[in-house]
Amino acid sequence: MRMKGTLMRTTMDDLTERISIVYHARTRDSCGNIVDGEDEVRCMVWAKVYPYGARIQEGGVERMNQVDYRVIVRYRTDILPDDEVLWRGKRLRMIKPAYDAESARTWTVLECQEVLADGAAT
Repeated sequence: MRMKGTLMRTTMDDLTERISIVYHARTRDSCGNIVDGEDEVRCMVWAKVYPYGARIQEGGVERMNQVDYRVIVRYRTDILPDDEVLWRGKRLRMIKPAYDAESARTWTVLECQEVLADGAAT
C-alpha cells in the first residue's frame, strides 16, 4: 500500500531508517523524591531522517557543533516532547513537540537536534 502525503513528497517507501523513540523512566526513592531511571523504549518505528541545518558556535574556549534533523514517521499520538530519538548510534533530542504534518493524520514530524561538543556526541 502506498500512502502518499505532500510533505516533501514522502511516501511509505521513503521510510527506510529504523529508529527507537526512548523516554527517561522516573521512579521514586525511599524518601519519595522523583529520580531518573534508565532509558526505556517507547516504540521502534520506520522513519525518514535527514539533516536540514548545522551551526558552529565558538564562545571562549568551548566549541559547540549542532546538527538539526527532521524525522518523519507514520502518524502517532504517543510521542512526548521530552522523548529522544536513537538513530545510527546517535541520540537526537526533540527541540519542538511532535506535530501532525498538514493536519492529515498521515505523518508525524519530529524536529530534533544532535549536539556535539569538541567533536564528541552528548
